[in-house]
Amino acid sequence: MVWLLLLALVSISGGAWEIAVAFTTDLHASLPRFPALEEFLREADLILDGGDAWEDPRHFTDASAAWETMRWMAKTGYSAMVLGNHETYLGPRLLRRILEEAPFPVLATNLRADLPTQRWVLLERKGVRILLLGVFGDLAMVWPGWELRDPLEAILEALKDAPEHDLFVLLGHLETERAKKLAEALPVKPALFVLGHDHKMYEEPLWVQGVPIVQAGSFGKAVGSAVLSDRGLQSYRLVKVPQLAALPGPPPWLFAILILFLFGIRI
Repeated sequence: MVWLLLLALVSISGGAWEIAVAFTTDLHASLPRFPALEEFLREADLILDGGDAWEDPRHFTDASAAWETMRWMAKTGYSAMVLGNHETYLGPRLLRRILEEAPFPVLATNLRADLPTQRWVLLERKGVRILLLGVFGDLAMVWPGWELRDPLEAILEALKDAPEHDLFVLLGHLETERAKKLAEALPVKPALFVLGHDHKMYEEPLWVQGVPIVQAGSFGKAVGSAVLSDRGLQSYRLVKVPQLAALPGPPPWLFAILILFLFGIRI
């Protein structure tokens, strides 16, 4: 009888697992700050990104910055990211080329387009089958031939089609209020909802009907860290990255053009 009890205890403990997740949000091709992020990312089982990683018009990033950011993410070992509205500003041709070269999946569960994005991704870590979905939409550029669907409907369809899994993690590039409504409406709750778009830093998860929504600010200012288990979210912390490198400002020629424009001088 005693050995049966011991066997049961061993079986229970053997069935337990923990997955360490690190994530970034709204990096906006902040290349000078990437080296400082690496030490907070590399030890995680999953490295995720909440979108708007490859482009930022405020710092006049170009195609080379998008390529360099994607390649840094690949070198660092990112597991997946969700498409953000700023990725759509790259245009369908450049975006397709970058997506084709990216060695990690880029999720766009609610997008129908001739792009190599994924509706869902199933990854395995430590024997745990992890389902990743990712939705976006707010302020996105919808190019001809694209269809941007309702996130809730797209998630429900993807959950029906996706294979069996042990852990469900949702990525979203949405405004917070829209994300909260989505979390409320989902009949199948994700163990973690990694959110990007409105550049907020969540020191603590935003809990919505048992769903922890997390976000790590913008421009590489912080990295989010969470530990998930078969019992849900076990721990969470937001690591603010010290000694931030300055980001490049507008080029001098832009100010010259603005001055000419303001004074009505044609060029």
